[in-house]
Amino acid sequence: MIKNYGLYNNHELDNTVLVLFSDKSVNKSTSLGEVDVLYHETEIVGYKLKNFIKYAKIKYSGIIYLPANPLIDVINGILARYNLELLDYKHGSGYITKLNKDKLMVFCEAGTFMRDYQISNGQYCSYYDLYIKDENDKRLFEIDEKIKENIDFFLSEVK
Repeated sequence: MIKNYGLYNNHELDNTVLVLFSDKSVNKSTSLGEVDVLYHETEIVGYKLKNFIKYAKIKYSGIIYLPANPLIDVINGILARYNLELLDYKHGSGYITKLNKDKLMVFCEAGTFMRDYQISNGQYCSYYDLYIKDENDKRLFEIDEKIKENIDFFLSEVK
């Protein structure tokens, strides 16, 4: 089972779901019907699931920070048909609330996929990183004081 991956939906352009295991550039692919296996040289770096709308409708385009287990089950059902390695369930997004100079912010842990298909080295997140407000806003995102510290931002709970 693949534990570390980024999941991206693109329903507006071509109804695909992209599953990445690496942020290395894709320089070739092999089509297995509904799934393209993506490579960097000889290393598999991801899968592209085509016509995903046949299986599930995701109204959101972009990175899926914390996919629900039923969505992973649907993806794994498709991958299993082609004898491809399956995805493990995600138990956290990798986006944690942390204090930074007395301000509560979202921190993307090292090894976590970000919206730009890159793997984080560990950094505080901007509005852009989290798809909040104007998507070109690179200012760091400060959190409302009602959210607790040291929890998964995408599973946050009010105090």
